[in-house]
Amino acid sequence: MSQWARPRVAIVAGISLLAILPLFALASVFFYVLRADGEALDFGQYHTAARRVLEGASPNWDPPPAPAYPYPPLTALLVVPLSPLPVAIAEVIAMLGLAAAVVGTLLVLGVRDWRCYGLAFLWPPVLAGVQTGNVTILLGLAAALAWRYRDRPLPAGFSIGLTLAAKHVLWPMVLWLGATRRFLTAAISCAIGAAVLFASWAVIGFAGLSAYPDIARGAMTRNDADTYTFYATALDLGMTQPLARIIWLGIAVALLGGVAVLGRRGDDRGAFALAIAAAIACSPIVWLHYFELLLVVVAIAQPRLALVWFLPLAMYLSAGQGNGTTFEAAFTLAAAAATVAATFFPARPGARSVPTMLSAAARS
Repeated sequence: MSQWARPRVAIVAGISLLAILPLFALASVFFYVLRADGEALDFGQYHTAARRVLEGASPNWDPPPAPAYPYPPLTALLVVPLSPLPVAIAEVIAMLGLAAAVVGTLLVLGVRDWRCYGLAFLWPPVLAGVQTGNVTILLGLAAALAWRYRDRPLPAGFSIGLTLAAKHVLWPMVLWLGATRRFLTAAISCAIGAAVLFASWAVIGFAGLSAYPDIARGAMTRNDADTYTFYATALDLGMTQPLARIIWLGIAVALLGGVAVLGRRGDDRGAFALAIAAAIACSPIVWLHYFELLLVVVAIAQPRLALVWFLPLAMYLSAGQGNGTTFEAAFTLAAAAATVAATFFPARPGARSVPTMLSAAARS
């Protein structure tokens, strides 16, 4: 191959991998949802709950054998504008919005390398978040906004507060704020979370509030052994329930302790990364799309294409939304842990980037 042709081959290969392939993957997700037996499962729940709200009923229905709606009312209220539409059309609009939120997350964090955008849409957790229509992607955007405006109490506190009212997953972010001495922002986030949560229940006349704790506990009981948690993985490895819970609790406490230690030492980025990791580790239910939150951690650590962007691709060996076999569950958790760990080791001065290595390979 001639000298001038080799770089062109590398360029074509890069465009195919990081532009055409992600578009194909995203289009496949939309096709899956639009076909007769596919649906955005989580958004379908939001859509049904929104219609019930418009009818004056509680969004937290529990008609056997259908599962109860295990979320606070805010998610249903946000979907109310889409509730008059047929569910298929509403799903497409929501999925397009979530795809745009992924792009917005990277823009907020200052990522300007187009290859990172393409690779993000190859991540299995990102595709799973779009396909299910889950609110997790919006939580990631809120976390990105909290990081960008971390030294401005109102926008950062508002961003985290909304997540607390929507799904509670990102509560370790409040610990990160406290550990980094952003006490006013932490207080604002808690106040806004409580106020929005109260207001969202008040809008629907507190319908279903008394039953909600039992519904939430029921959802955790049904799924706690079938998702990507350290507890479920320990059970799969043959450990007893008490021992599995001790291991799960120990890992969660260690991560939360790491947030406090790094925050006190002034390692803002490290404490933030562990707070995101702790949010996933502490959750009693972890579906595949929860790992989309790692996009925020990776984008902050490496705003240009680097090897860490490729690590979540290992999750293609996962079982999908649920944890599957023991190997699939353990491997998915290991891929997530490796991704977080890699963000603590930025590229050394003089180290070759991924684009440089690809160009070198094309010349050889």
